[in-house]
Amino acid sequence: MLRPMTSLLQSVSSPELPWHHFTSPLEKWAVQPSFVLGEYLFMICAALALVHAWREGRDHLLIWVAALITGTANDMIFMALPLVDNFWQAQAQVMITARLPLYIPCVYVCFMYYPTVAVRRLGLKPLALAALTGIVGCLFYAPYDIVGAKFLWWTWHDTDAPVAMRLLGAPVASSLWVLTFVASFSWLIDRALARSEKLTAKSFGLGLALVAGCTTLLMMVQMTILQQLDGGSPGYLAFGLGLATYAAIVIWQRKPARPEPARPGDRLLLGAAIAYFATLTGIMATFDPATHVNTGVHQTVGECYVEATDVTGLTRYEFLCVSDFDEDYSFECVDELPAEGSEWYTVCGRPHEDFAAWMSGVGLLGLAGIGLFTLMLGSGRQRLRVRNPDD
Repeated sequence: MLRPMTSLLQSVSSPELPWHHFTSPLEKWAVQPSFVLGEYLFMICAALALVHAWREGRDHLLIWVAALITGTANDMIFMALPLVDNFWQAQAQVMITARLPLYIPCVYVCFMYYPTVAVRRLGLKPLALAALTGIVGCLFYAPYDIVGAKFLWWTWHDTDAPVAMRLLGAPVASSLWVLTFVASFSWLIDRALARSEKLTAKSFGLGLALVAGCTTLLMMVQMTILQQLDGGSPGYLAFGLGLATYAAIVIWQRKPARPEPARPGDRLLLGAAIAYFATLTGIMATFDPATHVNTGVHQTVGECYVEATDVTGLTRYEFLCVSDFDEDYSFECVDELPAEGSEWYTVCGRPHEDFAAWMSGVGLLGLAGIGLFTLMLGSGRQRLRVRNPDD
């Protein structure tokens, strides 16, 4: 317990690292222009979600606040645990700590609030509601995961088994995590809102405590079970079975579906969702990853092939071997390789090896996302209604 707490405190202060709370947009644009757009995209979408929640009532405010607190806490917990400390965020325009940009809590708000609210409009039963929300959350997050990894918005641990299997540069485990995490969040939110007809200050607080305290635990239980299919580390089988199981639940419990009447306020959320998918698709189409440079915290450089074993028995190399690694970055833009023991250094983006595949993947995800959110948040959701035989 002491080591994770120490790691968390170090990640908050990190006085030995040359990081700054604020960086000029122009300075950041010069080295990572796509990242500047990504930061603004998520901060604006999170702010629009807050406006939507404020207008729609206390139940929507609970979803927004719970997404912010639950998501941020999850990120900091996993950042502090050596077992799963396998990602390093790029230095953004606004940094809360050396490893936590301000836009990351906004990311959580977006991929949890938008799917949760949109799917609730369909009036599904609780299990189907949670399962479909997890699937939609996965769809919402996927283009960001692909674009962000390609343009060095973060870097991964080079040999960590949970992030070894990747699709278009994004770990399969990341998609499985989003699937189970958002579904768990939706299930707990639904339980919290179902406890009282009118959400009082007390029930708001109790609901927030339930969701913030149990979402990560519920996600971990599901992932622990599913990843056994891939030998104890999340992979294609785990993600495939998880996705298929969730889809089966949606089909099994789809009746009776009673969509809510169209809400004028949902046009704001729909417009933001469309802009979100369009922007990420535009970033992939427009920018060149080879022009991007990420200077910040990364996996510590050290002696090659030094094995470290986690509590599950899986092994990985503790340090980044600068002469033998397989990541979507290089050191071609720097004069000297980082010294042994360095955790703050510069990495350089690699050019596209298969632009058509990456562009097609993000583009198709964007089109699917826009179509699905239009059905759920627009008047088109009435066509999804499955009539009850007793109607």
